[in-house]
Amino acid sequence: MLLTMKTEVFRNEKIEILNRFVQNTDVHIFLTGKAGTGKTTFLRNLAVNSSKRMVIVAPTGVAAINAGGVTIHSFFQLPFGPIVPESQQVESPSRQVSESPSQSQSQSQSQSQSQHPIAKINSVKRKIMRSLDLLVIDEISMVRADLLDAIDAVLRRIRHDERPFGGVQLLMIGDIQQLAPVARQNEWELLQPYYKSVYFFDSIVLQNTPYICVELDHIYRQNDITFINILNQVRNNCLDTEHLNILNSRYNPDFAPDDKDGFITLTTHNSQADEINDKKLEALKSRKLTFKAEVKGIFPENAYPTKESLELKVGAQVMFVKNDPSLEKRYYNGKIGVITSYDKKEGLKVRCGDDIIDVTPVTWQNMEYSINGESKEIEEKEIGSFTQMPLRTAWAITIHKSQGLTFDKVVLDAEMAFTHGQVYVALSRCTTLEGLVLKSKISHNVMFNDRVINNFVDKMPEIYPDEKRLSLEENKYLQRLIIELFTFNDIEIQLNKLAKVLRENDNIIEMTSVDKISSLRQQFRTETIDVSLRFLRQLESIFYHNDTTLLQERITKAAKYFFEKLNELEDIGDYINETNNKAVNLSIKGILDILKETLFVKTACLDLSTKGFDVEKYLEMKNKKTVEAEDVKPSRPKSKSSKKDDKKLMKDNNISSSVMKTKELLDEGYDIDEVMAERSLSRSTVEKHITELVKNGIYKVEDFVDEEKVAIIREYFTETQDASLSSARDVLGEDFTYFELRLVRDSLRQLANG
Repeated sequence: MLLTMKTEVFRNEKIEILNRFVQNTDVHIFLTGKAGTGKTTFLRNLAVNSSKRMVIVAPTGVAAINAGGVTIHSFFQLPFGPIVPESQQVESPSRQVSESPSQSQSQSQSQSQSQHPIAKINSVKRKIMRSLDLLVIDEISMVRADLLDAIDAVLRRIRHDERPFGGVQLLMIGDIQQLAPVARQNEWELLQPYYKSVYFFDSIVLQNTPYICVELDHIYRQNDITFINILNQVRNNCLDTEHLNILNSRYNPDFAPDDKDGFITLTTHNSQADEINDKKLEALKSRKLTFKAEVKGIFPENAYPTKESLELKVGAQVMFVKNDPSLEKRYYNGKIGVITSYDKKEGLKVRCGDDIIDVTPVTWQNMEYSINGESKEIEEKEIGSFTQMPLRTAWAITIHKSQGLTFDKVVLDAEMAFTHGQVYVALSRCTTLEGLVLKSKISHNVMFNDRVINNFVDKMPEIYPDEKRLSLEENKYLQRLIIELFTFNDIEIQLNKLAKVLRENDNIIEMTSVDKISSLRQQFRTETIDVSLRFLRQLESIFYHNDTTLLQERITKAAKYFFEKLNELEDIGDYINETNNKAVNLSIKGILDILKETLFVKTACLDLSTKGFDVEKYLEMKNKKTVEAEDVKPSRPKSKSSKKDDKKLMKDNNISSSVMKTKELLDEGYDIDEVMAERSLSRSTVEKHITELVKNGIYKVEDFVDEEKVAIIREYFTETQDASLSSARDVLGEDFTYFELRLVRDSLRQLANG
């Protein structure tokens, strides 16, 4: 691909290789590079051009807005405290800790990955996660190791896939030499037993998962070779005397910038930047201009790109905080200027060099991912917006907020308290050495030498990919998808489970059902599993000889054969009659539901492949049908009885006619809200009716409560032996309703009482 940077067109071979790795393999990737090497540009192009179903997340609200994605914590519903690896801590939330007060407090705020409130993840996000091909994490340098492990744990559980990240390809983007993840001392005390460092690359999942590193090294931001060399040495903590002297030639302790020159001061703390900006603004004699932002929907305050109440004056130095959305592209994020005039008729005008720019309010969108109801594609939906003048006072800005921006003229005081990466971030914001002014000299004392970072950087060349590795991974990816298509173990597992349940309960199940399922199971083993194993061995030979024509011919024929074989299982549920045992009925129905969903996806993919195998089309079909399968509500056991049977049901179980009317509507597909509206009943009344119907075995708990919620609630009541609903809700949280808790608790009581 070609990257266009202003008027320059530069062919970047690394980006071309990277793009092929993302599009044509499932290899996990760490994309890094110095400031200004095109990481953000690559991400923007990928979001537009990728054929894979992808989601972009970032560690902070501002980073997420800038990347066109959402925050990690909101998408995965993760807590903000430390998340202890589940393999190390699986105790209940009520665990008592005999430690120091600070440790005890942190422990109570921490959470093990096994305790993650996965039930809080709504059905839309579940569908997205289960149909995802690619997860992009921007600003990975700020992501802590425990957070990455938590993402891995959530994806594995949601996707029911024990591969790293649940089989989703991971693209991590960021420069580890820039801002580091934050871990307070008491948080690190909790995490230290499990991690070598807080950095993402020391996460447990990445320590046990192969991934490649691609480092972009063509710098678009700076053109001065000497300055580029200085930045490289600062970044790598190896600044030599010669380049240190050149850098310190920019030392000017008495420098007082003239506002018309457009210098910006970089600080380490918000308070320092605010103090400089407030003093400068107050010193201007012009009247104060106040612009109020218009905030709609959901837009977190910590993600505001500028102040909600923005105070400016004519003569104020300002910075644009957004790229110009108009075709003129008059300004960009980080462009410095001075307000020249304002009136209600003419509006606000900002001078940038020789240009006068008319500034009008612009809108930032807060997006969330959703599933398109018709196409089943992942799409972004606006859930909130922030409309304001795209400006902020800019005599000073923090180094943290400057990350990703560039300035022509920068003032820097290097004696301030820096953390790892801040010196490099600060210096690399400037486009030229001549545009840099140092208020204090740079010394090696402010060059924090992070041994962990250095060790990782030293090892990076060992995992850098080349054309040979790319070709190998492309072939492996294609082969893995083809093997996946013709592997039917998951179906056989469900058939075996079904046969086992029927066999163990043959005293209450008709023998014709037991014999029929046993026969189908044996037939599936002989005509599907055994045939597929032989076919997979044939594929190995075809893969080895790289015979594309023969491969497509064999796939087409095999797809037709297996499509017909799977269709023979379509009506398997018709061979099984209901029993009088509620537990057995629930077990059978659960197996049939999983089998139905699996067959739904697999047969669609096989049908598609009867015309030949195409990776992009296969992934599209698989993910689309995965979402559609989620939309198919588990069929509730409808009454096959007549009105006479319903009357018998009412009499035998002492069920009122009102409850039976609710049952009739539920059998017709009404949900709770629709029953309420149809019958003019309160929610509590309808829920009581459902509770009674479940209690009498007419429905199962899972017809009304998500299966993963059921598992969590059952675990709570089983472990605590505390039947109090209010106590359960206090522990599990408000996402668990009293109705859900009551249904599960009562079902456990029934099982205990036989």
